[in-house]
Amino acid sequence: KSAEWPHPRSEIPHQRRAVTVGQALVVHDDFAISNDSIPFLSIFNLTIIECNSYNSCNIPNMEKLITLNHFGFLSLTGKDAKKFLQGYTTCDLEEVLEGQSRLGAICNIQGRMLANFRIVAQEDGYLLRLNASLITEVIGFLQKYIVFSKAKLEDQSQTKHCYGTFIGQEQWPSSLLEDKRINNDTIICVDKDRFEVWSEKKLDASDEREAWAWSEMDSGYAWIDELSLNEYLPQMYNLHNLKGISFEKGCYLGQEIVARMQFRGKLKKKLYQGVASREIKNGENILNERQQSVGKVVSAQGARFLAVIQNKDQSQDTQSLDFKLSDEQNVSVTQVPIKQESQ
Repeated sequence: KSAEWPHPRSEIPHQRRAVTVGQALVVHDDFAISNDSIPFLSIFNLTIIECNSYNSCNIPNMEKLITLNHFGFLSLTGKDAKKFLQGYTTCDLEEVLEGQSRLGAICNIQGRMLANFRIVAQEDGYLLRLNASLITEVIGFLQKYIVFSKAKLEDQSQTKHCYGTFIGQEQWPSSLLEDKRINNDTIICVDKDRFEVWSEKKLDASDEREAWAWSEMDSGYAWIDELSLNEYLPQMYNLHNLKGISFEKGCYLGQEIVARMQFRGKLKKKLYQGVASREIKNGENILNERQQSVGKVVSAQGARFLAVIQNKDQSQDTQSLDFKLSDEQNVSVTQVPIKQESQ
């Protein structure tokens, strides 16, 4: 995925561009890497490949699919599928049309997310892709309310498989959130130069998903899992900047809290990205200078992570902030990129 160098302290000029593909950092020959930046490459276990053109580089496995088997699928079908689900999702299903996917979340009555997801329309309802570990939890939660609706919830994780790739094909969707059905597969453009492939077939794919996870973090995507469910408002995962919350649709469970935070409150906990000097795990605490917990890691791969952190000084949101880990190691973080998925 094309991306600026992610580390906030890096001396690599931000106007330069690089591409991370698998275990390689591919750089133009005019991309200036200072000697002080080289140690960070060892954290990511990347190999430097210099070239004049991204297309001319000899990069192994560049076109390989990546298995994203930490995701599962939930379908909602039936005459009342839209009417029912509209009352439990932060996104507006009027915008989930053929060829147009969305991000969204299902919240409890306190506005905390039970799960966040990608959703596409299908012939008889909707298909949601979310963390596989939450499928049973979400079905149990929604099943309490669906009994009077002509709609059916079903775990599709055994019959559908999720893959990722950095290399699109000519007939694939080209704009963000656009999806296409090709040979019974669903292809979604999830970010610049990144695609998800939802297939009923088990495809030839790599199990090495480090590059995909890093790219997700670069773009500010975090997914609710069993460690974070019922803990965070959608805005704390940046969904309001990713077209994952509609503030114009009708009521849904948790809407009052979510809307109040948007229009009357001040978001004190936000999503930040950082790099440590050791491997990070989901759920680790982020500490301030007084050793008080001010946040938690919600997504991690190797030394890189995303964390929801409370920052009382909102004026410093655009700056690099210094915190500590539980073992007293120092770590610097910056707020995730603020962008609109529709752009």
